Amino acid sequence: MKNLLLSAILVCFTMFAIAQSLEIYHDGELVTDQSTLFVGGDPSDPEIVIEVDIKNNSSVALDVIAKKYEVEVIPNTTNLFCWGLCFPPFVFESPSPVNIPAGGTVSEFSGHYTASGNAGVTVMRYTFFDQAHPADSVCFYTNYLASTVGVDELGNEKLSVSNAYPNPASSQTSFDYVLPQSASNASIKIHNLLGAVVREAVLTDRNGKATINISGLNDGVYFYSVIVNNETVETKRLIVSK
Repeated sequence: MKNLLLSAILVCFTMFAIAQSLEIYHDGELVTDQSTLFVGGDPSDPEIVIEVDIKNNSSVALDVIAKKYEVEVIPNTTNLFCWGLCFPPFVFESPSPVNIPAGGTVSEFSGHYTASGNAGVTVMRYTFFDQAHPADSVCFYTNYLASTVGVDELGNEKLSVSNAYPNPASSQTSFDYVLPQSASNASIKIHNLLGAVVREAVLTDRNGKATINISGLNDGVYFYSVIVNNETVETKRLIVSK
């Protein structure tokens, strides 16, 4: 999995270094190449969807291909994407391009994820490139957060925190999260079986990824708690195994 992620990053970086006529926009905001977007929902939702716009900054029309990479996928879930047309899950590259005129923007892309009741985070990478010049590309990552935590609301705004991954873990474990505007403080604490806090990550950004170093912990069962505004939102089990 680490090799796959490294390969995906290297491919994206190499393409970016050569040329870049395309830009990605989400909710009207520019998405920097190789950035990560977060979208969440309940594991029982029919699907979780991400939509972006693609802009052609060049002086000529481009025929643009979309391609997906499964970076980290929760078992027994499905994903597909639409680029002009919607394709079944086994299609990883659009069979035909979408033409984007010079200076034009199209709203033809959407990524679709079905958790089928499985909580956790699935990470996808989407790349867009000029069919005539594949090195002219742009890409972004999407973290699909399927968690019952997202159903709870704080101040009428949704909170979403993924399950720990990997779990079991040996050296570190990570969490993807989106905090509501009303969150004045938030953290993730790891407790041993006696209830003592052995590790803690303070969540300072509104959304992002928190990684906790657990290399110094003994093998065994621990618990992690998501705490927002001094209230414990959720507690789940973490296995440390080296």
